Amino acid sequence: MRFLWLLMYSLLCAVLLTCFSHIDDFVKYIFSLGALYVGMRFFRRFEQISFRVWFIVISVFFYFIFSLIVALYNEVGITAP
Repeated sequence: MRFLWLLMYSLLCAVLLTCFSHIDDFVKYIFSLGALYVGMRFFRRFEQISFRVWFIVISVFFYFIFSLIVALYNEVGITAP
């Protein structure tokens, strides 16, 4: 069960960081604060060093994957039918 919480928090943090890095409006800072809040909640809930390290590693990994997906989506210019 702890592994699922780790994945959920990492996924949420990565999505928020991806939104922060790809939005050029002032609203992007709300996503940054959201990622900071999710990280603080995770660090409060799980005090083991190993879980904290894995949270950072998995979040960065998901962030790179989601950023690549968003960049490819924007480059190809897929439009809705």
